[in-house]
Amino acid sequence: MNAASIKTFVDGVSNFFNRLGPEAVSIGVPYIKDAGSYLGEITGIIGLTGARKGGILITCSYGMIDLISAAYTGTSDASSAARIDMIGELANTISGNASDAFGTDFQISVPVVITGKPEGINLPTRLPTYIIPLQWRGENAHLVVGIE
Repeated sequence: MNAASIKTFVDGVSNFFNRLGPEAVSIGVPYIKDAGSYLGEITGIIGLTGARKGGILITCSYGMIDLISAAYTGTSDASSAARIDMIGELANTISGNASDAFGTDFQISVPVVITGKPEGINLPTRLPTYIIPLQWRGENAHLVVGIE
């Protein structure tokens, strides 16, 4: 994965948050994964197949997904179902933007959502996995990208 590939995902995140209102998302410097300290309370995972294999995940606190959901839908529903729908929508939107950029050889799966902070998610070790820190309205999230 190169800088242009990472930028595709960063642009997808920026585009999503730009639709939520005037407050921009702050995107930190990407780094290679560590032992999983980036995992939040809710995580949306998208598997990737085709010419490029791997996956992405977006992970954040319940507080952040509630803020995103309120801005996105105009309602303040903090139910488990609303949180699951919103993190899935966020993951799907980011990976969908990448699919548009990378072409038809880039297939995305249906989002898988994990609620609660897991002990860890074992990501493939055969390829570098990049962690991209995000901050919006005082809340932190991480976009994780690992693609061949």
